[in-house]
Amino acid sequence: MPTAEGGGRDRPAPGGGEGPAAAAVARRAAVFRRIMAALERVAPEDVPGRLCTELASMLPARGLAISLLALGGVPGSTWCASDALARRLADLQFTLGDGPGITAAEVFAPVLAPDLSSAREARRWPLFTPPALRAGARAVYSVPLGSSRDVFGTLDLYRDTPGIPAPPELATAVIAADAATQVIGALKRRDGGDVTVWLHPGLTPPEQNEIHQAVDLITAVRGIDVNEALALLRARAFREDRTAAEVAHDVIRGTLRFDTD
Repeated sequence: MPTAEGGGRDRPAPGGGEGPAAAAVARRAAVFRRIMAALERVAPEDVPGRLCTELASMLPARGLAISLLALGGVPGSTWCASDALARRLADLQFTLGDGPGITAAEVFAPVLAPDLSSAREARRWPLFTPPALRAGARAVYSVPLGSSRDVFGTLDLYRDTPGIPAPPELATAVIAADAATQVIGALKRRDGGDVTVWLHPGLTPPEQNEIHQAVDLITAVRGIDVNEALALLRARAFREDRTAAEVAHDVIRGTLRFDTD
């Protein structure tokens, strides 16, 4: 696993002695040291799972996922998830094109949803909020990955009780997102800059591979392009209150067909 160094968002310059700037620098260094130690001598194909496990152990959330973006800024691949609910929330955002992660990628800033049961959050994300609540999430916050010029993913965290992280906890989450950016960038450089290698079977959960396979099948059967096939898959999932991964699984098994309207 290539090493990664602290980088990403602008960070405070080291100050002389004690103070907020020195504390921020120390916190950043501690987060990076911990993550790099966790990934030392880890094979590339094991990095996503190990990274999510380590982040989940150090951040103020019940669980988390890292999503990589597809066309239009919509999370297109759940790169890793700490648990089933975190994966489902990421899949819902991919399926619906709606949610805190979508907004975080658009504005390149942390986005907080402290109480999904509130009318405010229902207005912000009308498609995502109801199924997220039914799944068991009560609060979600997302931090973008990459830079303002090249946003390539989001770190999405959830809680099963309402609330938001305290400022130091949110600062740690932003630092962790920077570290994840560096780790994914190191993998990208290792594989010659080809983003598609992140999604090969060794780095992608089986559900995501099934989405790709299902889209290919729909493309062949309907004689349409990949974007149209993906839109059909997502529309079917939305109509049936399921995730795109669940619908794709039925397509692969042959129990759901897209050869008719």
